[in-house]
Amino acid sequence: MIFELLFIFFARIIDVSLGTIRMILVIRGNKVPAALIGFFEILVYTVALGMVVGSLDDPLKLTIFCFGFAMGVLLGSVIEERLALGYRGIQAIIDREHFHVVHELRDEGYPVTTWEAIGKVGPKLVLNIVVRRNMAKVIADKIYEKDPAAFLVFMEPKQFRGGYIKKK
Repeated sequence: MIFELLFIFFARIIDVSLGTIRMILVIRGNKVPAALIGFFEILVYTVALGMVVGSLDDPLKLTIFCFGFAMGVLLGSVIEERLALGYRGIQAIIDREHFHVVHELRDEGYPVTTWEAIGKVGPKLVLNIVVRRNMAKVIADKIYEKDPAAFLVFMEPKQFRGGYIKKK
């Protein structure tokens, strides 16, 4: 009985974590890897579900099944953060007097496109940057360090073509 409960619990953690990764791959357009992960996800899910469906009158099995799902959501989120798949678009609006931030980012190899804008309290500079997702926080921290009043918007580009992307 204990083995069966542990199996149900860990099977749910595995299938929900795989489902999280599969969905991210689908959103990013990686269909074949998503399909392969989906195969194993549904295989594990079906086996775990089969162990619970015949025992719906057993509240412990049902609770373990649901708790495994919840833990799978948490673990899947942690895995997704660590993998940091894909790219992130950053649009930063800074005071024009902090133009040196653009030069510093470019000197470090980051691709920065800029244009001037007028904000509520005066002239601004808009920075548009697309980088690997694991680099977005580093760039945001650099911008905030130079201009604590900066306004940043993070975007998830699904597709893009051309331009320059820093490799590291």
